[in-house]
Amino acid sequence: MANFIRSLTFQPATRRHFERRILANTSPQHLLSVISDVDKYEQFLPLCNASKVLTRSSCGNHYDASLQIGLPGSSAFQDEYVSRVSVNANVTPGEMSVEARSVKSNLFDSLSSRWKLREVAADANRMDSSDNNYNQGVSTYVEFEVELSVSNPVVVAVLDSVLEEVAGRQVQAFEDRCRELFANDLEDEQKNPTNGEDNVDLP
Repeated sequence: MANFIRSLTFQPATRRHFERRILANTSPQHLLSVISDVDKYEQFLPLCNASKVLTRSSCGNHYDASLQIGLPGSSAFQDEYVSRVSVNANVTPGEMSVEARSVKSNLFDSLSSRWKLREVAADANRMDSSDNNYNQGVSTYVEFEVELSVSNPVVVAVLDSVLEEVAGRQVQAFEDRCRELFANDLEDEQKNPTNGEDNVDLP
């Protein structure tokens, strides 16, 4: 009852977080493809228990997606929300963006996020030779912004304690996913090598 009374007098609170970093040896195109593959989020994204694209435009650049999220140990921070997503693969030459805003949520009054990806020259000092030349020479400057508006004071308290960490882990999870997919592709190539020669029937 006390929480209910406080929620009646609590003014909606807005929280924002910006994450900026360079993802070494990761191309914007590869990162964009991972961000757009919403159906696979539940396989690697922290706090995401289920994910699915619900509808998609004919051009493929606009879609509605459902995400089910939950913070372990917090019954207050559980939700399944729907976001409307727009992908722009050519903001300017070499720059891409993904913008999402919630259209249905029980937890948030509003939730929006934006990715901005820009190709930059890779820092030779940060190249990892163990990556088998994974996108060496190309890196991505990433700006990730998330903004949430919440009326529930319990949820606000949870956000204040975890938002920065969760946003940072999210960007890291996408980078790790890029590397994982590249490693899988490389393994497949090694199992099924091709030498570029056409097969011919010998007499």
